Amino acid sequence: MLLEGDPAESAGRLDLSTGECRPAFTEELEPGPPGEETDDPERWLYVPALGSRAGYRDMELFIDGLGDAALADRLRIALGGRGTFRRFKDALARDERSWRRYHRFCDERQRGRARAWLAEEGYCPRGPVPRL
Repeated sequence: MLLEGDPAESAGRLDLSTGECRPAFTEELEPGPPGEETDDPERWLYVPALGSRAGYRDMELFIDGLGDAALADRLRIALGGRGTFRRFKDALARDERSWRRYHRFCDERQRGRARAWLAEEGYCPRGPVPRL
């Protein structure tokens, strides 16, 4: 989510030791524990906010994959002008099954973009170590 925030207002840090993400605005509200080095490059990775273009593209791709022409038409109408994300979600909320499907779709695409960004930064995300 940090990657998709407003570049003028967002960004944050990733704790490389725990995987915790901290939006920049939370540092002002809740600074870390006393003595915590928040600028240690061995522990923290700056995460820029790249904007909502990818999220908008997710909405377009989701519409393209819908089998329900009436819902697709309502969602396409919602994509115009300011407030697109709110109108899109409001239109989608009327169909609980599609709402869940949309969120699964977007969550997976966000994870993919985060993995790609980490790889570009020279990191290889690891999953949990399987227990034998």
